Amino acid sequence: MAQETKREAPSVEVDDVFDPRKHDDLAKAVARLSPEQAAYFLAKLEAAVTKRKIQLTGYLVAMVVWLAGMIGALAYYGTHDGFVGWVFLVPFGLVGLLLWGFGRWSEKVAESIRITAGGAPAEKPAAEP
Repeated sequence: MAQETKREAPSVEVDDVFDPRKHDDLAKAVARLSPEQAAYFLAKLEAAVTKRKIQLTGYLVAMVVWLAGMIGALAYYGTHDGFVGWVFLVPFGLVGLLLWGFGRWSEKVAESIRITAGGAPAEKPAAEP
């Protein structure tokens, strides 16, 4: 029995976009798409990358705010008498608000990128047989 060797297209996963070693396979896969499918894919890709950048910025800002807040809370704790332990909860509240805000912002920006020029949400093109 002779084995047939079928040459399959490289498997492309969503996470491959963020792996520099798999960019060639991704480029080959995008080249095989129809123009509508390629535009849809690139809009989704742009939305995902932008969302990830905003979220990463939010994490970094939250870390800086947490550090500054804890230093400020320690200074406040050291300069005031009585029970002021609540002051150590404030930095965590600020971090929570920041992460929530950046998360909502990233969702809105990603959704606005997915919107086509006509104003309607981009629909996934039908697969070709």
